[in-house]
Amino acid sequence: MENATVNTTWIPTSNPIVHINLLSAFAVDISLTIIACTLSFLGSIFIFTSYCVVDSLRPENETRRLLIYLTVSDLFVAIGNFIGTIRFIAIYGSKPIYSNSAQLYAFSGEELLSDNVCVVQSFIRTTGSMWSFCWNTAIAIHLCFALVYYRHGTWSRKVNIFCHSVCWLLPLSIAIAAARYEVLGEGFTEVTGTWCWIKSSLSKSDQITWMIISGIGWELVSYFVTCIMFFYLKGYMWRQKTRFNQRRFNDVSLRLRAEDENYLYLWLIGYLLRIWGTVRFFLFVSGNSSNDKPYAGIDFALLHLESFGDSSKPFFTFLLFCIADKRTRQLLRNKICCRRRGYEEILQSINAEPNYDNSIIHLNLVKKMTI
Repeated sequence: MENATVNTTWIPTSNPIVHINLLSAFAVDISLTIIACTLSFLGSIFIFTSYCVVDSLRPENETRRLLIYLTVSDLFVAIGNFIGTIRFIAIYGSKPIYSNSAQLYAFSGEELLSDNVCVVQSFIRTTGSMWSFCWNTAIAIHLCFALVYYRHGTWSRKVNIFCHSVCWLLPLSIAIAAARYEVLGEGFTEVTGTWCWIKSSLSKSDQITWMIISGIGWELVSYFVTCIMFFYLKGYMWRQKTRFNQRRFNDVSLRLRAEDENYLYLWLIGYLLRIWGTVRFFLFVSGNSSNDKPYAGIDFALLHLESFGDSSKPFFTFLLFCIADKRTRQLLRNKICCRRRGYEEILQSINAEPNYDNSIIHLNLVKKMTI
């Protein structure tokens, strides 16, 4: 636990005299974060449940396994944001902020900069965020190769080991290094919501460097790769449709399902949910952030969007892959409602996809019917 002079954070207000506390100032952001985290927790549970219910009948579904890894990563982000917000309420609920100009309020000076909860929460969120960007990129590369270059079989053991090493261990190593150099801590919503990330007591150049290393850099690389893959795969499918009348992913590749095209829209949703924190980062770098009066209202509006978007990705993943996916939705509904579909009906439904081994499916179904 330490004390330090931190950067001033401006909050637009119509009353230049009355003192308010941080809990009141960030009430909207706290509410948005808690709501988004709760939805993400529920969405993650349904995604994991759907994987156990549906994909147990389709053991070769590589893409859905990648979705599980992505969901675990995004769940860590939601958990970190939730812990950080609860901590914010507990610590700053009774701390006032004072008038600093005729139009704005600010808090600065001697404040509790970080504690063990803040550091642990920052570590969890930082690691989960980098994991998420890595698996987003891995899914993009997987779809490209599975659709265009290697349409049969599965990835080799060496490729899987390499992928897991890069996507899990490399981000974890960076997060450990950040904790080792004691750069994780209270940022006072400079670039984040009501959670901790990089200490605001560091110099601005050090803050920017560690923000790039532990999050923003990974995010920009992920945006670039997924954006390129989106247009490339859309163009490729358009050519397949015009030349061979192949309209769906599973018409082109035996490794993919028709519903795997939803991953392209998952990237678009990710942009809309997480771009706001990136915009605030660039405002912070340029100096046109919450410390500059003309940009105070813009930054505070972006803070609202970031508070909800950064914490809600698992929920929108659930909507896209459990609700919008017709077969997954039906089987998940049957499981929840405790209704058993007949053996022939399930077999007929799954055999509509040509990209799975019917003998394996048959064996799994026999096992389920005998239990």
